[in-house]
Amino acid sequence: MTSASPPIRQLPSLTGYRAILFVAVFITHALGAGYFFADQSINTAGTELPYGTGALASFFVLSGFVLTWGEPWRSTIGRFWRRRVVKIYPGHMIVWAATLLMLFFVGPMTMIGSWEQTEAGPAVANLFLVQDWIPRMPYVFSVYGVNWSVSVEILFYLALPLLIRPILRIADKRLWHWFAVCAVVIVAIPTFTHFFLDGPVAPGQALSWDQIYYTDFFPLSRMPEFLLGVFLARIVQTGNWPRMSIWLPVVLTVGLCWLMFQLPETFRASGLLTIGLCLFIPAIAVRDLEHRPSWLDNKVMVLLGNASYAAYLVHFPLLALTRHVVGEGKQFGVGAGFLIVAVLFVVTQLVGVLMFLAVERPIMRRFGSPRRKPVPGRVPA
Repeated sequence: MTSASPPIRQLPSLTGYRAILFVAVFITHALGAGYFFADQSINTAGTELPYGTGALASFFVLSGFVLTWGEPWRSTIGRFWRRRVVKIYPGHMIVWAATLLMLFFVGPMTMIGSWEQTEAGPAVANLFLVQDWIPRMPYVFSVYGVNWSVSVEILFYLALPLLIRPILRIADKRLWHWFAVCAVVIVAIPTFTHFFLDGPVAPGQALSWDQIYYTDFFPLSRMPEFLLGVFLARIVQTGNWPRMSIWLPVVLTVGLCWLMFQLPETFRASGLLTIGLCLFIPAIAVRDLEHRPSWLDNKVMVLLGNASYAAYLVHFPLLALTRHVVGEGKQFGVGAGFLIVAVLFVVTQLVGVLMFLAVERPIMRRFGSPRRKPVPGRVPA
């Protein structure tokens, strides 16, 4: 029998950690996609170093951990799915519409295309967040592109309420075994795509589109990373998380990063780094459980963490608009380039916080749970 779960405890440091992960993703896109710098070594720092892909994979793990920690099995499946829909879709629909309006009124932009190039099929698939199930580049990168990862998360939200009860029946001592199974699958995916998928090399890439898609974008390929978070949450809940120096995940992640560059190219598009990075999440959670101080749980970090989803949605359209305003293809010295990136970052955070406070949080409070029906004959307090 598996141990009973303890009462739910808040983990504010993990919310603050989301803000750190978003910074890594933002820098990756600002450098590797914005290409603001005349010094190409700065631009390529956004594509050659895997901190952005590692951060994005960590978001997948974090989703598994936090949603499992919140114990969705205490709620009905319908209520759980309702909360996910209310959380995810309103902000996405606003950014989706705003991006299309921007293309219509501002004109073509090198980073997100043009109104004339926007096809109805990919745009509608993007609206409903199903674009990642269609293995074609125009679908995966449709409208504002980066929400492909949200399309992946939809699978996680659909699957967790169906998987959680069997997972709860796993004996405590076997949770680490299942964690290891997920890690093995993560390694197996780029191995398979390297040896068994081929085709013409995609433009500007070292891999074929099939290799890229089935390693990086196919929702089922990212499911093991989410499950790492699910099993880590159960490991912490059941008291099976060992005392661990923070240097262990650091050393493991650095080693995996080195290994990634020794292995075939498909491993760079994979979630390999997640096997080390995921260990930071329970380590941070345990600090909160032990009431140990952390700079991640202050009010500013928690607010930015709560707003990180909205900031993630808006950052790429804002980046494309900035690229257009300063001049498509125009590049700058170090000082001017960093000023542009810094201002863009501040604006992105402000818009993200505004969306969280004015849209996401009020909608969650109003529609996240069904209103209780009044008891007949009972006088309201």
